[in-house]
Amino acid sequence: MKSTLDDSLITIIERDMKKSLLLYIMLSAITFLYAQQSFGTIEGKLKIEYPKQEKAEINVNLVEVSARSLVQTSKVSGEGRFIFYNVPFATYDLIVENTMEMYNAKRVVVNSPVVINVEIDSIKRQEFSPVIIIGTNAAFDKSRASSHTVVSERMIDELPVSSSTKVIENILLSTPGAIPDEDGRMHFRGEDAQMQYIIDGIPITGNLTRVYSSLFNASMIKSVDIQTGNFGAEYGVDNSAILSVNTKSGFDKELFGSAFAGLGTFKGQERGFDLGGTVSKGFALYGNLNYSSSDKYLDPIMSSQPNHSSGKNISFFGKGDVVLSSQMQLHFLGNMNKTDFEIPNTKPNSKQDQRQAMNDYMAGFRMNYNINSSGVLSLLGYRRYSKTEFTSNGLKKLSYPSDTSSAMNNDKMFIGAERINENNGGQLDYSTNQNWCGVPHVFLAGISREIFPLKEFFNFAITNPLLTDTSVAGGDLAYKSYDLTKGGKPFLVDAARTGKRVSAYLQDQFMYNDKWSFSCGLRFDRYSLFENETELSPRISATYLWSDDLIFHISYNRIFMQVPVENILVSSSNEALQITKQVGTSNIVKSERSNVLELGGAYKLNSNVDFELVGYSKLIDNFIVKVELGNSGIIFPVNLKKGLVAGGELRTRLHNWNNISATLSFSTCASLGLKPNDGSNPIGAGLIIGEEGQNYSHPFAGEDMFKTEHNQLFTAVLDIAYHNPNGFYGTLNGRFDSGLPFDLAGKDGVGLDEAASIAELKSRGYSDAIISLLSLSPEKPGSPDKSLAPRVLFDLGLGYDFRNSFDFPLKLSANILNLLNTEFLYKFESSFSGTHYGYPRMVS
Repeated sequence: MKSTLDDSLITIIERDMKKSLLLYIMLSAITFLYAQQSFGTIEGKLKIEYPKQEKAEINVNLVEVSARSLVQTSKVSGEGRFIFYNVPFATYDLIVENTMEMYNAKRVVVNSPVVINVEIDSIKRQEFSPVIIIGTNAAFDKSRASSHTVVSERMIDELPVSSSTKVIENILLSTPGAIPDEDGRMHFRGEDAQMQYIIDGIPITGNLTRVYSSLFNASMIKSVDIQTGNFGAEYGVDNSAILSVNTKSGFDKELFGSAFAGLGTFKGQERGFDLGGTVSKGFALYGNLNYSSSDKYLDPIMSSQPNHSSGKNISFFGKGDVVLSSQMQLHFLGNMNKTDFEIPNTKPNSKQDQRQAMNDYMAGFRMNYNINSSGVLSLLGYRRYSKTEFTSNGLKKLSYPSDTSSAMNNDKMFIGAERINENNGGQLDYSTNQNWCGVPHVFLAGISREIFPLKEFFNFAITNPLLTDTSVAGGDLAYKSYDLTKGGKPFLVDAARTGKRVSAYLQDQFMYNDKWSFSCGLRFDRYSLFENETELSPRISATYLWSDDLIFHISYNRIFMQVPVENILVSSSNEALQITKQVGTSNIVKSERSNVLELGGAYKLNSNVDFELVGYSKLIDNFIVKVELGNSGIIFPVNLKKGLVAGGELRTRLHNWNNISATLSFSTCASLGLKPNDGSNPIGAGLIIGEEGQNYSHPFAGEDMFKTEHNQLFTAVLDIAYHNPNGFYGTLNGRFDSGLPFDLAGKDGVGLDEAASIAELKSRGYSDAIISLLSLSPEKPGSPDKSLAPRVLFDLGLGYDFRNSFDFPLKLSANILNLLNTEFLYKFESSFSGTHYGYPRMVS
């Protein structure tokens, strides 16, 4: 039966952390802190005489119910005691197992940081009909009115990827509602990738994609949960999606370690190791070191083959857990990352040498105090520092006349930049389980404070005279003053500013009549950078368990999404307002505010198959979009005044049928900017130049709404995993994308039909090969709306784990990405905005 359990992996991790809020922060970009408590602790004891065998090891397995995924395993002590730390909020079965047999035991619901005490006084040898001690026998957790995807450690290990640093990208691409963009950027449910990472309970905002930060090393992950809808009041800052990561812990085993190495296409290399264990009864350590490199770090831009796009990353992560007493626990962690990569060139033999280097470190602690059996108090503190430097041919700034000759080696423009982000913060929160008026309640409250100094230096200058030649398609005379070939001077911003934020929330969740679950919350945010922004955000949801096999949920969220701080000083500068020349716009990019409604349900057909259907809508003010400068990876946040997003998702899952598990999902999303009723510029603020700026500020006159860069009308994702008990496994991932939009108009600004579009693109120098990757038929006569051509991609992973059949600690795997070698584009844009090719066939 052990294989039956192992074969059911797709694990979970949900929101935040244990007895209040575990301390852990890490990674790159910038860190904003919000009181989030989505992890708990389970302590238990076997009171029965469990099977005694010579040298038998008794374990208790923690299995998440909805995905039937193994989350953690705890060894039972000689006194029959076991404990699980850092348990994501969800419903679990506790399954007792010895070396020969497996026994089902009890079901528990973890929905607060308060310690759950479990006594197991009887066990039965049976297939999968656990004794219920909390909740019902339903496969659904009625305390969660949200859409979420769970992924287990073993599924992560078996994903077909080129590197462990790309694992998160692949996990997200398998999530309904996720739309891929260039260089690993994502759009969730019609918005930019303003997702919030939570690492062992510590929230990390900022874009953890290749162009923004060092990537997250997935070899340290225990489980992952991605939530895309209905966020509780404890979640703030970035709310297009919540990605919760539960890392490995020294408490997992007395002593464990592993080493790994890999080789792949385009000189891909990876190697690393991790080590952890329980030092003493109440003290555990874990550490991970990883190095990876590739000649294809960023997406190529002139063909599917890389050209000046190598990159490398080295990362170290360490954490410790200390049980100071029966009432107090201390958790601490730290990490360091260093990443260097090249910016792709547009010519095969270009002399351009643009590079970006990123360094960051983080340290933090958290202390939990169990006030009593029903309440937990948590204190958290942290510091994070991140520095990013962008150079062109070794130069960051054009300081001397002699620098101009070096700058002219750039294909289109010289770019030099430096960005420094610091984060210093603290948090205090309280969690309690109570029975008020005969109804069980889970009550959460928290407050946090953060100070984040920002420094940004940015300058660019045009080095290709065609970009300011109005006789050439895409040429714009407005940028002549920055054209070095015509006597112009560099565009320059050198700014520093300190931001502050105070946040607080109250959240109460309660059950009624064993059918209903309600959650009512209120969040307060006060954010100060350029000006004071304040918001009260109600969060309300309800679920109804119609039967053990059918559940419905509805929610309303007011979302205050803080504007991303990467390049925010540049995009909100007076200099940016002057260069965009957008009449009626502001020079301050503001935080996004939206009203979000979600309605959904789930149905379990039988023990192997279930379905989920969700619909959502968002009405948005200060809609955040992002604009890339050329193909540089320098991306600026921009506000559209108003936006509307609407979509839906259908997902079906197959659980462990003849050693096969599978997921099939379909999603649709319309992401639209709205024209102001007064006929003014739809752009609210931000550095937006070139044709993309023209398209956003002058949308097609025949429509009241226009597509944003997040719009994709149809996506389908298929994941199939086969796992044989003898150790062989295979994973096949398939994905269909209908294609992101772009605008194409003639010199008169009028949209072109398909034949005229082909002629226009050929006059701009585009080849038939590139044109074949575009869908050029207009939706309406005269509309400039076009899109990338639809594409279907398959990735295949095969492997063998020698531990299953030979008890030898070795695993071998081989992955083929883009199995059919399909050529496709992530994005197609103008001279100032980048064109990015998708990955060709790759083997690792």
